[in-house]
Amino acid sequence: MRKAFTACFIIFLMLIMLLEPGICIEGATSGLLLWFQKVLPSLLPFIILINLLCFLGIVFKFSKVITPVTTKLFHLSGSAFLAFVLGLISGYPMGAKLIKNLLESGEITFEEAQKALCFCSNCGPLFIIGTIGTLMLGQTNLGYFLLLVHILSAFLMLLLSRFYHLSSTNSVSKSLPTNSKMSFSQAFTASIQNGMDTIVYVGGYIIFFSMLMKLLGHSAFYNKFTQILGQLIHIDGTLIHTFCLSLFEFSSGSAALTSLLPKGVPLFACLSALVAFGGICVLFQTQYVLQGSGLSIKPYILSKLLQALLAFILTFVLFPIWNYFFNSIPYNFNVIWSILLGMALLCICYFFRSLASSMKVLERS
Repeated sequence: MRKAFTACFIIFLMLIMLLEPGICIEGATSGLLLWFQKVLPSLLPFIILINLLCFLGIVFKFSKVITPVTTKLFHLSGSAFLAFVLGLISGYPMGAKLIKNLLESGEITFEEAQKALCFCSNCGPLFIIGTIGTLMLGQTNLGYFLLLVHILSAFLMLLLSRFYHLSSTNSVSKSLPTNSKMSFSQAFTASIQNGMDTIVYVGGYIIFFSMLMKLLGHSAFYNKFTQILGQLIHIDGTLIHTFCLSLFEFSSGSAALTSLLPKGVPLFACLSALVAFGGICVLFQTQYVLQGSGLSIKPYILSKLLQALLAFILTFVLFPIWNYFFNSIPYNFNVIWSILLGMALLCICYFFRSLASSMKVLERS
């Protein structure tokens, strides 16, 4: 049944592409430019350098020094904590890729890799500060504020991971063989080959989902649906229309949101949630870099939803303090946003419970 539905959807999508070739080309072109102008130059160097650290074993030497501290504070090895830090620096989906590399090298167990996956894959500071803060919002200090919220939400996910007590009795059998020692030239060549392979696949996902966003945005049915939904919950239908589209690809979605909403805490909260979640495109990128590792993507998806809700709430909590010292932007907080904030708190409880249940199932398996 699932295969039949998938086949029908693919055929339907192909027919739409034949009927609306101009829209498809426009969407694919925007995705290609986004990948070539922003993602490729900012992400590829990090991919190469992180691969180089792993192939040469440098990161593991540092991890031995901090392991006693991270084990006591976070119930986490030094290697997994370094993956968290490097993932914050490099951006999506490098945190997940580094977790896979650590698993393949035998530096972390399968269970710890599954646990670390829930907080190690995050958005990079260059995109948040430069692209969102400076280019989209026109104020670099707002980019720093969004980065602060993003780091805090990721760190809260790391702290919540203390509640996941996973067994390590069968970790050796699930870990992959360690890499043999390489010379610098061999490691550098392998890093570039692996980096080019990864960045090309990432570009493919961005182009495809940008095309889907463009097609869906021009759909009369989708436009009517979002307008009716907006009337029911008393929120601007155009905002719902744009935010739902942004869930496909967060880079283009962030630009669309900043052009729609006035500069203020509701916009910043939506941007924080969107950046923390990463979008469906990033989920597929993460699934690709995890291929062959045996790691489950389900806890990762639940953790990103939980992190998005945490980022949404943290924005409302921290912005008055930030605004007092750095800005004079009005703090607009009406009844609708109060209701959304309350719903976010309820959803956090639900997603945390679902994530804990998911990790327990993985432990038993």
